[in-house]
This record gives sequence, structure tokens and C-alpha cells, in this order.
Amino acid sequence: MKDRLRKAIVAALRSGLRLTGETGRRLVAEAQAQGGESLLEVVEHVDTKRGRVAFYCLGDLALWRARTLLTKEPETIEWIDSFRAGDVFWDVGANVGLYALYAAMTNRLEVLAFEPSASNYLLLNRNVEINRASDRVRAYCVAFAGETHIDVLNMQSTQFGGAMATFAETKDFAGEEFKPSFCQGAIGFSIDEFIAQFNPPFPNHLKIDVDGIEDKIVAGARKTLADPRMRSVSIELEADRVEYTRGVLERLAAAGLKLVSKRHAEMFEGTRFADVYNYRLERISS
Repeated sequence: MKDRLRKAIVAALRSGLRLTGETGRRLVAEAQAQGGESLLEVVEHVDTKRGRVAFYCLGDLALWRARTLLTKEPETIEWIDSFRAGDVFWDVGANVGLYALYAAMTNRLEVLAFEPSASNYLLLNRNVEINRASDRVRAYCVAFAGETHIDVLNMQSTQFGGAMATFAETKDFAGEEFKPSFCQGAIGFSIDEFIAQFNPPFPNHLKIDVDGIEDKIVAGARKTLADPRMRSVSIELEADRVEYTRGVLERLAAAGLKLVSKRHAEMFEGTRFADVYNYRLERISS
């Protein structure tokens, strides 16, 4: 009987029924615990210098991401704080929208958020909705790549708030092969082709956090990166992949972007991500 109840709750949740209140949250958590993760439904509020941001969280990982908004990547927060009024910010690999929403907490910025994972795209849009930010943030469920084509998003996990998914490849952020737990159909664009086809607001600032195909995305954005309207880029790279990282940075330098910092939070020291940094580049003044 208890097992049937759990299955019924899970089925209701997956079909779109929202269980509310403490009883609903407890039952959902209990039902999902048997699958390895408690799928607790929480709206977490985070106070920032820009105001309070709300995050709709399903599961522990999404909740952790919300709670570490200001501490996981303080360098990204500082970078966003440097943007000017009227700037356009593209968040490539937006996950559940942490930095897209933080940027959008002021009316002075326009944000485009790109996230190909279906589970993360759900939370990303829910976060835009509950923050009443749809006039400042547009979210697109597409991947970026070296060329425009359809393929699969190779996912190591479909967990809400999960990462480590690679479009059209099965190599992770460290360049190591992995076996996907799920392959989700997806469409990928080169950034240059996306802009040519759809004429979106042109990015003044570009964040790339994709765990594995940074070189292809940068190669597919040659014209965009060289455009003087592109003033800064933040890209997450594995420093221990010396030749790979050097090649990506050389492409960015050829586009007129100069490396100004290489940082990560202290929390990553001693972990498998100890060599992963956010590299920040800015347009060289003429």
C-alpha cells in the first residue's frame, strides 16, 4: 500500500500536479527518496545587494545551487556587477539560471540564457517566472557548438540542477570519456549562425560554462567574439588540460580579448574541480 502511494505521488508530480504545503513536501520527499534523491519542492530566497532572488528547487542539488549563489563563484558575481546600464548578457550553460537571474535583478540589463538540459530548463523558466523577470530574461533550450546541427546531449545525470552534460560528444570537462546515463535529443547552433539566423540582442558579455566543448563553441563564435560590441567573456576551463586550455585562450586572444583574471572559489581546493577556473577576458582597447 505504501509503495503504491509513493508511486502515485511520483506519477502525479511528473504529470504536472503541484503538491503544496508541508504534507505535500514531506510526501514527495519520501516518494523520491527511494530513487536516491529526495525531490523536495522548495522556493529558496537569497538576499543579494541587488535585492531578493527566489529559486524554485526540486531536489538537494538545485537547493544547494541556490544557497551558494554568492559563494560558489564570487568572481562571476563581481564580473556581473561591473556591467553597464543597457548591456546584454548571454549565459551559455545557464543551468537553473543562478547568474542569469542575479544579472536580471536590475532593469538595466538584458539577459539571454541558454540551457539544453530539459530538467534544468524547467527550473530555469520557473525561476524567471517567480521572479517576474520575463521582461529581462529570455531562456532558450538550445546548445551551442562549432556548427549548427542536431545531435544528442550526452548526460551523466538528469538530476535537477545537474551538470556534466556534453552536446554531441562523450568527453567531460577534464577531457575524459564517460558513458552517458541518458542521451537527450537536442539542437545545437554555432553562435555566429544563431546570430545570423535570428538577429537576437547582441552580447556585450558572454559567459560559457559547458563542461567539455568550449573549444568548439569558441570556434563557432569567431565573428561574434571579434565584434567590438563584445566587451568581455568569462569561460570555465580545466587548467590541467594545458594544450586544450591554451588553444581556447589563443582563439579568444586572436579575437582581441585579453586575459585579465583566472579564479575559482576556495571551496574547490582539494576536490576533483581544483584545477577548474573561470577565465575572464576583456576587449583590448584600440
